[in-house]
Amino acid sequence: MIRRFIFSDLDDILDIERHAFPKSPYSWATFVNLQWLYPETFLVYVEKGSPAKESTLLGYIIFSRDGHIISLAVHSEHRRKRIGKELIQRVSGFPHVGKVWAEVRKSNRGAQAFYLRLGFRFVAVVPNYYGDEDALIVEKLPSTPGLRLDP
Repeated sequence: MIRRFIFSDLDDILDIERHAFPKSPYSWATFVNLQWLYPETFLVYVEKGSPAKESTLLGYIIFSRDGHIISLAVHSEHRRKRIGKELIQRVSGFPHVGKVWAEVRKSNRGAQAFYLRLGFRFVAVVPNYYGDEDALIVEKLPSTPGLRLDP
């Protein structure tokens, strides 16, 4: 299930963040700021547990209202289970989103392959975007109004 972020999600998100982005994880304060800036588009993917068990947060996405993916991460034990794809699909389904784009570390081959599988293309390089490393800009343009990002 995908829902909006709530503050009680923060510890789980920080854990996912540290494992997904060990070179430059966002801090607690950054996530609080992002929630303030993007309250409608800071979404989490949760797996519902049994009635006796709480739901488990498996991933998150933060994006701007114009389609810029600010951050996307999935728990390392739950990758390749369509969670990231479902989160990306929410971006394209948001009102007034045309193209969808993100920055990806040049060394992050896994993220590059993920975006390419979803039909994104590389459109630019931003030198030293991460301070010590270039970023590749990936982008997906809609082919028809209301496009879902299913390849």
